[in-house]
Amino acid sequence: MKKLVSITLCAALVLALLSGCGSAGEADPSASPESSPAASGETVDLDWDGARAAYDLDATVMTVDGSPVTWGEYFYWLYYCYSQYSGTFGAVSDFSVPYIYDENSTVGGVIADEAKNYAVQYHALEVNAAAEGVTLTEEDEAAIAALLESDIAELVGEDGTEEELFEVLEQNYVSRELYDYMNRMAALYSRTYATIYGAGGENLTDEQVLAFADEYGYMSAKHILILTTDEEGNALDDAAKAEKLAEMEDIRAQLEGKTGEELETAFDTLMQEKSEDTGLAAYPDGYCFTSGEMVSEFSEATAALEPGQLSDIVESSFGYHLILRETTSPDDSVMQYDSTGTPYDLRAVAAALLYDDQINGWIAGAEIVWEPGFEELDFNSLLGIA
Repeated sequence: MKKLVSITLCAALVLALLSGCGSAGEADPSASPESSPAASGETVDLDWDGARAAYDLDATVMTVDGSPVTWGEYFYWLYYCYSQYSGTFGAVSDFSVPYIYDENSTVGGVIADEAKNYAVQYHALEVNAAAEGVTLTEEDEAAIAALLESDIAELVGEDGTEEELFEVLEQNYVSRELYDYMNRMAALYSRTYATIYGAGGENLTDEQVLAFADEYGYMSAKHILILTTDEEGNALDDAAKAEKLAEMEDIRAQLEGKTGEELETAFDTLMQEKSEDTGLAAYPDGYCFTSGEMVSEFSEATAALEPGQLSDIVESSFGYHLILRETTSPDDSVMQYDSTGTPYDLRAVAAALLYDDQINGWIAGAEIVWEPGFEELDFNSLLGIA
């Protein structure tokens, strides 16, 4: 299944960056010499202050669909991407050496490409959200203001000031303008989703959700599970398993010959009385799932059924299952959860992944125009490496 876009539009980003960027230029002692351009433990003196001062911070480095990316913003992403790189592989003493995973690319080229990608994400969103007519609301503006207060408290203390906050952020090359831009784009990312798809995907039609479910192989089913493992998850002996199988055969016999609403009612009654599935409380109406989310025996048996059809007894590593396939509905709860542990419904997952596709399309289709001298920066020269 596709993952959601890894766009770095996170309002809490700055807090994470400060912990990750403070050691830029120092080698990671855990990085192996084989994977690090600099020997493990070596400190490399990189002139980041001088590099930043090489160009006016307001100078345009490139445009993304006509939206200008300034040197101050692009430089920050270079610094951030270098910090991520050096945290994994160690400090870089020569940016012209081949990248460990691609000998056709240099370390400097990989870092520059990542920095470009971050900038493109932000500006492609900004341009396309405007084209969709999306603007921030008063609620969004209030949340941005609250985030500023939270960052002040986190970074400079409860009695801190904005001035003190931005003194700290400047140490990591985050200007007030860049900080505000990041937070506004984070809010815009969420507001664009809500505007186009609805907060929970409610703007999608049932037909759109079911087309998504079909494309991604979602199925819905209820089951009765009789466990063949003990409380520690160990397999029962053969005699105990035989008793469990006999119990499941009796349940299956009680459902034999029933169809339609009669089968559904009888199945639900026996499921509540007999099933030993620990997920029953969270999923009383059954599971909506796609490939890889359930054990293969369960998935394969469900796929072989038509909606309303009852399976034979299916054995998995958990035990014996009786499966009743259901008609998939946009409101079915899926095997993905929000921050409170509550399952999302299929409609919300469809909206999130469709938005993911839309964002990725905006990024992939963005027109990037470089200003002279910026596309092929000499990092060794820029950072004072002899």
